[in-house]
Amino acid sequence: MKKIFVVSFICVIFKVNGQQNHKIDSVFNSFLDNNILASAHVGVQLIDDSSKKCLIDYNSEKLFVPASIQKLFTTATALELLPSNFSFVTRAFISGELDSISGFVNGNLLITGCGDPSLESSYFKNKSFIKELKKILSSRAIKGFSGSLILIDDDKDIYQVNSNWLWGDIGNYYGAGVSNFSFKDNMIEVYFNSSTKIGELSEIAKICPENIHLEIENKVVSGKSSKDLAYGFGGPYNTKRTIEGEIPSGRNNFKVKVSMHNPASFFKAELNKLIFFKNNEVGNAIMDTLLNYNSPPIMDLLTHMNYKSNNNYTEHILLKTMKNLYGVENIELAALKMNEYWNEKLALNEIFKTVDACGLSRKNAVSPEIMNKLLAYVLNQKKYKFIKTLPVAGVSGTLKYLGRGSVIENNFIGKSGSMDGIKCYSGYFLKRNKRYPFTIMVNNFSCSSAMLKTEIVDLMIGIYNNL
Repeated sequence: MKKIFVVSFICVIFKVNGQQNHKIDSVFNSFLDNNILASAHVGVQLIDDSSKKCLIDYNSEKLFVPASIQKLFTTATALELLPSNFSFVTRAFISGELDSISGFVNGNLLITGCGDPSLESSYFKNKSFIKELKKILSSRAIKGFSGSLILIDDDKDIYQVNSNWLWGDIGNYYGAGVSNFSFKDNMIEVYFNSSTKIGELSEIAKICPENIHLEIENKVVSGKSSKDLAYGFGGPYNTKRTIEGEIPSGRNNFKVKVSMHNPASFFKAELNKLIFFKNNEVGNAIMDTLLNYNSPPIMDLLTHMNYKSNNNYTEHILLKTMKNLYGVENIELAALKMNEYWNEKLALNEIFKTVDACGLSRKNAVSPEIMNKLLAYVLNQKKYKFIKTLPVAGVSGTLKYLGRGSVIENNFIGKSGSMDGIKCYSGYFLKRNKRYPFTIMVNNFSCSSAMLKTEIVDLMIGIYNNL
């Protein structure tokens, strides 16, 4: 009798699972039949992590451009290889003695860079290296230095932009490079006043922060669109930024964000405004530590990175991670080392290519299956800090409006990735205390991004309802 019960129970399970699979297949097939996907390259995989069973497996081994879901690899890499209490440390030193009468140090102020992407960042306004430095100088009654401000770079290349990025990206804020002395997100805000007449040249109202070494060539005109359609052009150390395109007509102080040509020069200029240097030649002296400034903890940086999809933070964090592990000082090599690390860790036989940390390059190539292997690895290793860095559907970060008001609100956590013709999501469905790794990657679609997003949300709702 007991044997009969067991067999019957197993049959019921198989029947329920079969019905579940049939319903999910039906939902997915309806998605694939949509005409808007006629030109698209689509790959999807959904896994029941508890049973290790694939509930959807469509082109999962094919390679796609991942866009920003690649940040999931950088997140996992940093959490695997950096100390749990890691933070970037920027240090300031005095070389010389303080003259208590004049208040001047007979020496230099030296600062060592560490590649902290949050240095004076607008995203962590409660943290400021400059404010802490001023506070310490005041507490020591230091009015200035007879010598100079010296920035000490502990890497061979002080400012790098990934060679795999497009020329049309690197002049803009989201294509800013990696600097040992990052400053204000390595970004310049240019404010324009636009004419009410369509096609007429705009005027630059102000630039923040300013830099005497940088020239802005303005080719921005008033347009019909309500969107920012202006783009910056210029590379690292190029002292000229050209801004072209359109901004909405009849607007004052309309903000366009472009990348800095040399963040260290902006950082130095800001310090020179606040601290007086006579710039005299001074002899060598024993250095005295003035300030050890810590960035926010790595978990805070990674959470911001994923919530805001911040490319600049991502590149800095991966370079620091790979420098600590391998002594790497080049951002392209850091991405290659990340590729090698996960090929070995996940025992991958598939082709897998990472050329940057953040996913901005279209040369990156990854499959839904590999993305899900990473997601499953995190669960199996019980590395829940990874999950805590991810936005929640309908609630936070880049997923704030994904499925808001539907069943997937609060029940999908993950990362989105979007570029022209590319839309990807990778993360976990949450249901009945279970996590289901899910990745969808769509490349080369011809409809609008908003239209495709609507269809993907409907698919996700249908999947969730039938899990």
